Amino acid sequence: MSTNSRERNQPNQDNKRQQQSFSKKISEGEADLYLDQYNFTTTAAIVSSVDRKIFVLLRDGRMLFGVLRTFDQYANLILQDCVERIYFSEENKYAEEDRGIFMIRGENVVMLGEVDIDKEDQPLEIMERIPFREAWQIKQQNDEKRFKEETHKGKEMARHGIVYDFHRSDMY
Repeated sequence: MSTNSRERNQPNQDNKRQQQSFSKKISEGEADLYLDQYNFTTTAAIVSSVDRKIFVLLRDGRMLFGVLRTFDQYANLILQDCVERIYFSEENKYAEEDRGIFMIRGENVVMLGEVDIDKEDQPLEIMERIPFREAWQIKQQNDEKRFKEETHKGKEMARHGIVYDFHRSDMY
């Protein structure tokens, strides 16, 4: 074999070694560290949250907490051991109700993030827990009041030629 052919094969062998080293690192649990180095703007950003407890804020203002089990390219989510919570921070009260396994359509997700399970209960310890039905009724009344205020605000702004885009489904 000539020296020229050896020199041409050398870069290919180096590439193979790098790929094997890279594959070995990922298989040894460094995948999370590798993925964390990149900013994803797609649903691929959610991959590191699978099998972890997350918080999801929906367009209708509902707040859900649960373990993310799977998702798809549309950010449809499946939560296990899901709990819906309603907070009234002004009155220092909250309510929660178990929802079990919960499927969320991606188009309804406003925000999601991982929950630090060591600190999750700290705010709840200083708040008073109230029945969920009572909290739901109060929330419905507050949402109705806000909807009327936003509708009035939109009409006032329209009179001045300003477009104000508010929808009942956007209560977050």
